[in-house]
Amino acid sequence: MKLLTTIHKLKNAEKLLKEADGLVVGLAGFVARETSNLEVEEFRQLANLVKAEKKELYISLKPLLYDEYVNFFDVLFEAIKDVEYTGVIVSDIGYLYLLKFYGVQNIIYNPETLLTNVEDVNSYFDIGVKGTFVSKEINLKDIVKITEGKKGKIYIIAHGHLNMFYSKRKLLKSYFEFIDKPYNYHKTTLKIEELNREGKYPITEDQFGTHIFRDKVSTVIKHLDELKGVDYFLIDSIFKDDEYALEMLKMFRNGYDEDKVKDLQEKYEERWDDGFLNINTIYKKDEES
Repeated sequence: MKLLTTIHKLKNAEKLLKEADGLVVGLAGFVARETSNLEVEEFRQLANLVKAEKKELYISLKPLLYDEYVNFFDVLFEAIKDVEYTGVIVSDIGYLYLLKFYGVQNIIYNPETLLTNVEDVNSYFDIGVKGTFVSKEINLKDIVKITEGKKGKIYIIAHGHLNMFYSKRKLLKSYFEFIDKPYNYHKTTLKIEELNREGKYPITEDQFGTHIFRDKVSTVIKHLDELKGVDYFLIDSIFKDDEYALEMLKMFRNGYDEDKVKDLQEKYEERWDDGFLNINTIYKKDEES
């Protein structure tokens, strides 16, 4: 089991790497739902540190790849072509072909909800992807089946607020214009409530659109023994900070401890659950078929 984490501030990289096997970062111009927004020189500095520590470094590309982004993508990867890093995590399979042009071999595919069975993940390994994140919406039994038949590395979001809604539209901008109030778009403390659903859901907006997250933190900490076939576990500290990430990394290193889990939930005023791990996927067969 290898542990990856997102990072908020470069000055905390060395501290995080004492517990983490690697870092996942966003690069300026292609940041959506990331905790970092690194300029090229900052990324270069971080890459040198990670290499010296003999750890791993991944670029995260979550924006869907629309035509208007391709030119900027080319400029960005031309600027970092001499930087050593481990791989790139992509949300859109279109990145695969652009990245191969720049000689990137270690491409990790994370479409968030699409990879639900072993045939899905292996079909991408067959076209050159080196790792895949399994769907965040499948249960523990299905994840185990995937790890038993995988042809490459399997990644999982192990702890954090899962993204549950995305729109390319600027919904917050429209809302604040409608109520005639200013809004700071770098703010990450807004939450949205529904009349017929409990909970307050974090909502953010960036250049790529609007994102709404689950109110509870999803974590697999109780199921580490069952998930031994998973190669990489990602701690996503969005809405928190690097100290939070460090504590979660230590928790995963030490294994499940009920008292420690309760202490951390109280300290950070969070509610945790198993996400979809213990929810059965049920298909009702058409009676006429």
